[in-house]
Amino acid sequence: MSTSNKDIALSIIHFLKKSVSNNAIAEDYAESMDVAIDCIADAFEVNKDDDSKIVESKFNGKSLGELVQSALSASSASESAASTSSASTAAPSAEDQAAADKLKAEGNKAMAVKDFQEAIAKYTAAIKLNPTNVVYLSNRAAAYSQAADYEKAIKDAEDAIKLDSKFSKAYSRLGLARYANGDAKGAMEAYKQGLEVEGDTKSEAMSKGFETARRRVEEDLEKSIPSDSVQTREAPAADAGAGAGAGAGGMPDFSSMFGGSGGMPNLSEMMNNPQIMKAAQDLMSNPGALQGLMNNPQVRNMAQNMGLGGENGPDLSELMNNPMLKSMANQFMGGGAGGAGGAGNGDSSA
Repeated sequence: MSTSNKDIALSIIHFLKKSVSNNAIAEDYAESMDVAIDCIADAFEVNKDDDSKIVESKFNGKSLGELVQSALSASSASESAASTSSASTAAPSAEDQAAADKLKAEGNKAMAVKDFQEAIAKYTAAIKLNPTNVVYLSNRAAAYSQAADYEKAIKDAEDAIKLDSKFSKAYSRLGLARYANGDAKGAMEAYKQGLEVEGDTKSEAMSKGFETARRRVEEDLEKSIPSDSVQTREAPAADAGAGAGAGAGGMPDFSSMFGGSGGMPNLSEMMNNPQIMKAAQDLMSNPGALQGLMNNPQVRNMAQNMGLGGENGPDLSELMNNPMLKSMANQFMGGGAGGAGGAGNGDSSA
């Protein structure tokens, strides 16, 4: 229930009346109190006889003196609680600090032998003796991470940063815990803040941690891109002279047909490969394309492995320009082209 200035004025009037009736003031001042009551009633435009009614309804029957005393008691209790809280975070005694440092050293030894639960217990005991020591919290964060309790490790590292935002190791522990917990972006941000704190003296651990987290963020971003949005390479059109998948002189890339090894595939496989059949027909109709084809190092290497075009083997261009061989090849290609074309009709993918 809200109170107005008039309510407060009437509570003052009630207090003054009680003071006079209880002889709380000298009798010589009683008349002055009456004058004061009248002045207050006039100033706030209230009926001075309504004081008891207002005190009962607005102040639960408590007089002004009782209300003030209650407020003072509440204030004292609040100050006492604040004092207790301050005492709990005050600097530890010399004895407690020495004991805490000993516990921290024991925790470090436990970490060295990979007894992470023991390390956590030792650091926890040290923190109880001195909860404001950033090193104890940071070390326990590292122990929690080693024990795969990443949520607790993150909390300890964050609490350590709140205690001392310039303590760079806390950022490294936070980055490690977040990364291990599957938050690569959060880890990258923690490492980045740590690098900023380190300034010109950047540590190797912080730098490597940042790069590792950054690469993971980039990989996750790539994986999030739908596969159907990636442009796939299409097979060249049947009448195209050059383009995607084309080799030298407008010919197909033989490395994809021969597996890049330079060897020859099975003859039946060649006959059923529409790209090879089309390439052979193009060679028969365009002798000049052979020279462009031989400029392809993979095709040239393949030909040399077959004993063609080398120092000890016949010249490939002479063979292809031999009228008798050309006639035989045309007859051979003419008989096989239909079969090759038919084999390719059922597959439209690249």
